[in-house]
Amino acid sequence: METIFLSGGFLLFALFFMSQSLAKGVGTVGGALTQIGLFILRKNPPGLVDIFNDKSGSGSRTWMNFGMLWLVFAGLLGFLGGWHNYDPSALDSLASIGWSYDDGSSLRDVTLTLLNFALLYGLVGAGMVAVSRNGNGRLASEANASLMALVLSSLILLRYLLPFIFGFLDIDTETGVVATMLYSFETLAVGLVLVPVLINILITAASRGEEELQTSSWFLIMGVTANILAMIYMFFGELAGATQTVWLAERVAHGWVPLALIFAVGYHVVPMASKQPIWSASMRTASMFLLFITIPPFFMTDASGSNFLTNVGAILLTLGVLPIFAASINIIMTASSGLSSTVKNPGAVAALLAFTMLPFFAIGGYFTAMDTYVGTGDLGAMAHSVDMGMLFTVGGLMVLAGVFSNYPLAIGKPLATRSTANLATWMVLVGGVTSTITFVAGDFTTNAVASSGVEDVVANSGGFFLTGSGLFYLMGIGTILATLVTIRTGISATGRSLEPTAASDVAKYTLVAGSSTTIRSLIGRGVGVDTELLISHAEEKEGGSTIIGVTAELHNDEVKEFPPSASSALVEFVQYLADSNQSVFDVFRSIDLDDSGKIDSKELLAALEASDISELNSIESAELVELMDLDGDGELNLPELDIAIAQIKRDHDIVSSSEEE
Repeated sequence: METIFLSGGFLLFALFFMSQSLAKGVGTVGGALTQIGLFILRKNPPGLVDIFNDKSGSGSRTWMNFGMLWLVFAGLLGFLGGWHNYDPSALDSLASIGWSYDDGSSLRDVTLTLLNFALLYGLVGAGMVAVSRNGNGRLASEANASLMALVLSSLILLRYLLPFIFGFLDIDTETGVVATMLYSFETLAVGLVLVPVLINILITAASRGEEELQTSSWFLIMGVTANILAMIYMFFGELAGATQTVWLAERVAHGWVPLALIFAVGYHVVPMASKQPIWSASMRTASMFLLFITIPPFFMTDASGSNFLTNVGAILLTLGVLPIFAASINIIMTASSGLSSTVKNPGAVAALLAFTMLPFFAIGGYFTAMDTYVGTGDLGAMAHSVDMGMLFTVGGLMVLAGVFSNYPLAIGKPLATRSTANLATWMVLVGGVTSTITFVAGDFTTNAVASSGVEDVVANSGGFFLTGSGLFYLMGIGTILATLVTIRTGISATGRSLEPTAASDVAKYTLVAGSSTTIRSLIGRGVGVDTELLISHAEEKEGGSTIIGVTAELHNDEVKEFPPSASSALVEFVQYLADSNQSVFDVFRSIDLDDSGKIDSKELLAALEASDISELNSIESAELVELMDLDGDGELNLPELDIAIAQIKRDHDIVSSSEEE
């Protein structure tokens, strides 16, 4: 049996097992596994984790910061690579530090490495925000997430500094033994670093309780899992000389992983910004299922195998464009359902533009990948231009989408200079698309002349590469502008709480009658306490059905009324909060003594006693909890407390005593 079937079968089984565990849980061992995972995250490595801030959102913020840093470097190196194609001698002066640019291959490898890490950082960081909002509003360990981000960047630096430090850069240049060993150990190290990241995400997702796991969280978890397995496959495949296993691992690392992370951010940013549910559940399922059983048409390498194996691979490669089209159409239609809201959000605009361009890159990638896969080589270097163009354009736009939308959510501040953010988005789009087209034209000219067989004809493609480099410069400037926006957002003095249970910018949100949802699910989509919920009849749309519904408990006319004794106590309590100028979020944190994200009757009793309410003796705190408990779990979460306090304020016209004077 072919080795690739065994490797692929185990890979699919591992992903299937992960999906079933996410959907159905792991039974009675779940609690023990959670405690072990928390111990790993919070206590290992001993002493190092405590150095980092464990404040809510700090981990995802660190990942996105590193993502923007490496994206800027990748953009600058991409410009140098394009210029090197125009003038191969332009960078000869750098040979004095020991780096050879004879054919530009080293520069291309470094650019691709930094670009992949930029996408990994930016998209995983944005995905962490999404999975946090699906859970308790924070990662299981924000400090560990920051630590792993730093360790991963250290690996990048060591990968390129060690050869200079120990002076073995030129050893075994013909066989490439040292380079292969470095690459193998780097891939294994990256896989090991991502294990705590996956544990962190899984424990965070488990904190959602009975709430359904959101689509963005699914893609994030499956993408990180696939990346870990791919890194392990690469290491042991190289060690054992299993070329088919290494080939499969490369398809996963350069195909499944970036697309899964791109889909994770897209399925979170666009529905949240457009204030609409995902347009088609069937296309969402198709994009998720087909992605992990097909071969994406990017970064393909030639394959050696039997005719049967080659034919199977060609079929899977052809089907690989289907999940891309399904996700792109779904995201575009979701955005168009609330276009007026989408265009006001720079992150959503970046995501919409990315998914608009992704199908075009997929078509170009399919033809170039098929040419490379079958080994004909008729399209020359065009495959590399298309693949890098896709990563820089679509991947870069999605990193910007995550930063512009989820970075403010992570740090609790509004996005700074939205106009600059929009300018950066358009510069990345225009620079990425136009430079890709120009580079492909140059590659086509070079390949056509080389294939003509006429020795006296010289390919005059330098003008294409010069123009492409100039156009790509827009891409580099766009990433720098986006980084400046990120920095300004982070250092902004004015902020507002953007915890998943706080007020939202979403003014209206459309819901469908006939199905159910929870407050946590709505808040995860950006809905706040003051959001107007519009209830409409369920409709079958062309392309799929709208799923989200709302339960009757969310309507003000259905909220239970408090008995006189309870109402009197709560009125005094709410007046006490208004006079002391405390927000609902501050109150909730002070009441939630065990930091569980829920308030039980004992914690509420302690808070009421601390406020010296005279009517407390005539009521039971358990009675108050039961009256305010909308989801019937016996405890209060922040939205339930906020709704109850808002009702008391409305019914009794409560304002601060200082305002009355």
